[in-house]
Amino acid sequence: MGNVCCGTGNFEMLQRVELLKEGGTFKRKVTYLGVLSKTDTVFLQLNAAATRANGNRKSSVKLEEVPICRIGKVCAQDTCELLILSLNGQKLLELTADSPSLRDLWVQTLEELSQSVATKGSDADSQALKEELNKQSEKQKEKYWKERTADLERRKVEAEERKKKFGNVGMKYTAEAMAKR
Repeated sequence: MGNVCCGTGNFEMLQRVELLKEGGTFKRKVTYLGVLSKTDTVFLQLNAAATRANGNRKSSVKLEEVPICRIGKVCAQDTCELLILSLNGQKLLELTADSPSLRDLWVQTLEELSQSVATKGSDADSQALKEELNKQSEKQKEKYWKERTADLERRKVEAEERKKKFGNVGMKYTAEAMAKR
C-alpha cells in the first residue's frame, strides 16, 4: 500500500487560501503627525486569484493592496500581532488579530503563498530582509531582557526587605558575644 497522506498538504493549503479569501478583521495602529495614536479596524482578504492581499477600512475606503510577490517574510509577534515585510525588508503592514489562531492562519498561508510565488530577488534585497529580521529579533531580545532585569531587581528588593527583619536581631546577639570575650 502507498502513503495514505499523499497530497494532503496541498489540499490543506488550498483550504487555508479559501479562508483567507473570505477575509479577516484586524486592528491597525495609525499615528497622525507623530503624536496622535489611533487604532483602525481593517478587513483584510485575498483577491480571487490569490495574488494580492486587499485591506479595507470599515468605512469601505480602500486601504492598500499588497501583491503576494512583494512579500518577503510574514512574522508573528507577541500574542496576536502580524508583521508583513517586503522583499527589501520594509514594513508593508503591521496588524493585530483578534485571536492567535487567526494570526497563525494568516502567517502560515501568506508565507506559503509568498514562497511559492517568489522569484529569487537580488542579494541586496535578501540582505535588507535579513537585516530587518535581525532588528526585529534584537527588539524582542531587548524587551525580554528589560522585563527580566526589572523582575530580578524587584526580587532583590523583596529579599533585602526580608533580610532587614532578621538582620538587626543577629547583630544584637553578636555584640553581646563579643563583649563577653
